[in-house]
Amino acid sequence: MNHSTQLSLLLLISLTFISHAISGSPTPSTKLYEVVCNDAEKDHDRCLKLIQDTPEITSAKDYPTLCKAIFRLAVKKSTSAQNEVQKLVGKYPSSKAIKECATFDYAHLVQSFGLLIKEVDEDAKSANYDAFVNTDHIDECETKLSNEHTVDPTINTINNDMRFLCHVSYLATNHLDLN
Repeated sequence: MNHSTQLSLLLLISLTFISHAISGSPTPSTKLYEVVCNDAEKDHDRCLKLIQDTPEITSAKDYPTLCKAIFRLAVKKSTSAQNEVQKLVGKYPSSKAIKECATFDYAHLVQSFGLLIKEVDEDAKSANYDAFVNTDHIDECETKLSNEHTVDPTINTINNDMRFLCHVSYLATNHLDLN
């Protein structure tokens, strides 16, 4: 190869690398779920721990599929969380706040994640917004508990985990075509 051909080839390779770096596109070895977890910044490892054992998530080839898989996981986990909060009703039978968390706030959270599965294909911008405001259900629960002066480490952990799941689902929707 002559010198100008080598320089042209080097320039082409350099421009290819630069264009990939600027576009923020995942490299072929980077999975979409890893990109979402990278968005979680300091909670990167927590994000990976949450979703990397779900084959439907780790094998997603596009962001709508990834979002729907994360929302299905969220339905499962929020349903389980609702059941755990429901068990606390028995532990604190006089707590109106825990009962409302279980029967109202968590019921709405489960329902919202279920609706997001369909919304991804119908209106990505609304899915992004709705994923963002899903933490409102957790906030409502925590406000009720605080107003009632009910403190229980189990429900605090559940609320924290569900808030994080809401955050990860929102981070995933940020990658949808929101135009």
